[in-house]
Amino acid sequence: MFNLLIPFGYRMLRQGGKMDRSVNLRQLKYFVAVAEELSFRRAATRLCITQPPLSRQIHALEEHLGALLFERGGRRIALTDTGMLFLERARALLRDSDRLVSQFGQQPAERSGLNLGITTVIDASLFSWIEPEFAQRFPSIRLNVKRQLSAACVRDLNRGVLDVAVIGLPSHTEGLVVEHLLDEPMVVGLAVDHPAGKKRKLSLSDIRQDHLFWFDRKLNPAYHDHCERIFARNRFAPPRIIEPSDYHILLSLVAEGQGVALIPRSLKTMQRKGVLYKDLDEGEQLGIAIAIARRTGEQSGQVTGFIAFLKERLGSLGAISAMTSSPAPRSFSPSSTTTIRISR
Repeated sequence: MFNLLIPFGYRMLRQGGKMDRSVNLRQLKYFVAVAEELSFRRAATRLCITQPPLSRQIHALEEHLGALLFERGGRRIALTDTGMLFLERARALLRDSDRLVSQFGQQPAERSGLNLGITTVIDASLFSWIEPEFAQRFPSIRLNVKRQLSAACVRDLNRGVLDVAVIGLPSHTEGLVVEHLLDEPMVVGLAVDHPAGKKRKLSLSDIRQDHLFWFDRKLNPAYHDHCERIFARNRFAPPRIIEPSDYHILLSLVAEGQGVALIPRSLKTMQRKGVLYKDLDEGEQLGIAIAIARRTGEQSGQVTGFIAFLKERLGSLGAISAMTSSPAPRSFSPSSTTTIRISR
């Protein structure tokens, strides 16, 4: 790893002592991981290292800067004001370094790729048309698709790993340009013998006595907090069960009557014996907005061309109907090896 001389150009990073302006890229990478995870343990897992060397590098970075980047209290950490400012610059430097290596490490013919992230919160088949149609429209551009959590897409956009991403909202999207595409209401999944199963449409009050399969806040804090506000407004406080990330497992547990689940409507395409899907009065409020995101100032022809292509495709009546109405159901066997991820 080589040293990078960083022209910070601001005195607020100095809090006494002489600052060493030589900071290596590994330290920046480690800092960004801790800043995004707000956990040394999770950051170490993400970086595939142990916590001690990670902590040492962060302490060394703070000593170089002569400033604290994190407020540490018990098990919780938070960015200081200096840390928040430094995060923005660190991300930019990592993006620039990735582009520099990419520019000189590949042949010109290999640089014509577009890296696209797609959230796993919706049925993958809703965007299955992107790759073949893009290849037909732009045969000289290689499209690399990465399906992952919305939060991971945002992180990879900020790091320069992705060029553009289809994400779910609400999400923390500071530093990005975000354009709304469509809305994905939430529906209720419940066992066929559930007392409310005969109703055409349910409300949160109909399932307030049930155990609710629900996701961990760290997967998407913005969306989690949004839903919690709606739950509080409706006095909906059921006992919670950790939601499995595999959709097949979730449906199996729902079919057994272990709890109910709130899921994006597009995932109704995956039918499971013993499970009913019901529309929800509060489904629009709890819904996920699907949006296209890119970095602020991103003006590459590939990115703008892809966004125009996507909007054009979704702008046709046939596409809008297919994206927003309930598609024809597809059943699956509990022994199926296909894994559908529902993490938000």
